[in-house]
Amino acid sequence: MKALVLTRGEDQTTVSGMMIKTVTLSPQVSAPMNTAQELKEDLELFDSWRGGDMNSFDQLYQRYRQSLFIFLTRRGHSQAEAEEIFHDCWMRVINKQGSFSGDHFKAWLFTIARNLSTDHMRKFRPDPLNESAEDSIASFSTERVQEAVDCLQLIKQSVASLPMEQRDVFLLQHEAGLSLQQIADHMTVGRETIKSRIRYAMDKLRDLMAECL
Repeated sequence: MKALVLTRGEDQTTVSGMMIKTVTLSPQVSAPMNTAQELKEDLELFDSWRGGDMNSFDQLYQRYRQSLFIFLTRRGHSQAEAEEIFHDCWMRVINKQGSFSGDHFKAWLFTIARNLSTDHMRKFRPDPLNESAEDSIASFSTERVQEAVDCLQLIKQSVASLPMEQRDVFLLQHEAGLSLQQIADHMTVGRETIKSRIRYAMDKLRDLMAECL
């Protein structure tokens, strides 16, 4: 079987005949929104990979590795944490490929990533999902804003300061490119709830990034 390489530093493991490494990436650009053609191509690549074509898996990996890593770092993980979860996510995709029966590979991929991220936070951080908006925004001090070298840094800090529920819906829409209904299905809440969280997130981001607007 052809060896498939996912790179991160010098670490590597072998799973089901495939050599797996994790990846080192720098968060830079956001992913474009999904189109019907991209969704169709994803399913074709996934089915081809399950049929034994490792080239198809490599194409899926290359298509989503950047946006997935950005999602993890902007969810609040350090570079090292994001690399670990990134690796675990693709390993989970490989090990659970037989359980995928939907029509949206990207939504499935980001669901896995979000669940692994949440598990990591619950294990290593005290009450990460219960922080209030006031506490989160308070930690984003005026001094830190003034020290930001440019608006890109300010944007990253602003997103990181959002309460987790608002941060998730913002990232799933703007980084993962999921629709409101896909996010609602993924988070098992109503579509109107998702719309409200996105609206609150955008309002807070506008306030926090006022200096760049």
